[in-house]
Amino acid sequence: MKKFFLITIILIVAYIALIQWKLWLYTKRNVKIGVRNEQAQKETAQRVYSFSFSKYTESGEKELEIEGDSADILSQNVQLINVIAKAYAQESPVTITADQGSIDRKTNEIVLHKNVVATTENGTRLMTERLQINSDNKSMDTELPAKVKKDNINIDGTGASSDSQLNKVIFKKNVTVVIRDPESEKSVPTIITSDGPLEVDYKRNIAHFSKNVVAQHERGVLNSDYMDVLYDKSTRRVSKIIARGNVIITSKEGNKTYSDNAVYLAKEGRMVLGGDVEAQYRHDEPEAKKL
Repeated sequence: MKKFFLITIILIVAYIALIQWKLWLYTKRNVKIGVRNEQAQKETAQRVYSFSFSKYTESGEKELEIEGDSADILSQNVQLINVIAKAYAQESPVTITADQGSIDRKTNEIVLHKNVVATTENGTRLMTERLQINSDNKSMDTELPAKVKKDNINIDGTGASSDSQLNKVIFKKNVTVVIRDPESEKSVPTIITSDGPLEVDYKRNIAHFSKNVVAQHERGVLNSDYMDVLYDKSTRRVSKIIARGNVIITSKEGNKTYSDNAVYLAKEGRMVLGGDVEAQYRHDEPEAKKL
């Protein structure tokens, strides 16, 4: 009888312990669910469906404005979607669009991603996949491949930086410039390549090429260490080319000239060579017989 009574007590205690364990497990699970719901509510509260960021100059003029269709406001960064940024200026305001972007709250660093296109009122366009906007020094930078198009001139390069109005753009390396005839799309374009850097000043209409510069024209090829190309804004044509350092001119017939420097005057259609000059003609050319 005592043994039966002892077994009964043990079973009752075990049953009570089981009930207590189930109650503890249920309470713990509800607490976790409550925490998750609270976190979800916080995350929902952090998501907004329109966002605008503006920066003003010391004089009170609007300097920069960024808008996005939606944003995730996190502890330090604001993540944007479908971004439109406007850099205001008296002469040539710039509008920048991108699929995504971010703003660092502490540093105000602005980075735009995917299908980034910056366009000025005068038609200059910069295109890349990542662009950092530095509002403090009014500049834009990218380390990725970038393109700039204006009028009949297209420029490709790796890594680029510019002022906020795209008046001056510097490509770091692997530069290719294609200049097309503004009056005929079927004509052979002039193509200039260089190792870089390339500095383009759109206000002064001049481009400075560096390192292993090669200009290919239907009349021949011009090689040099450095080259300045001047552009006539009214005619949208190259007006002058100034080549310096190890200049080699190869005609389409295969004749070559070597000089320290050379100046090509497009309007007059002639080349002026300077420094030590040497000419090399093919033996089957009439000029060789005359020499």
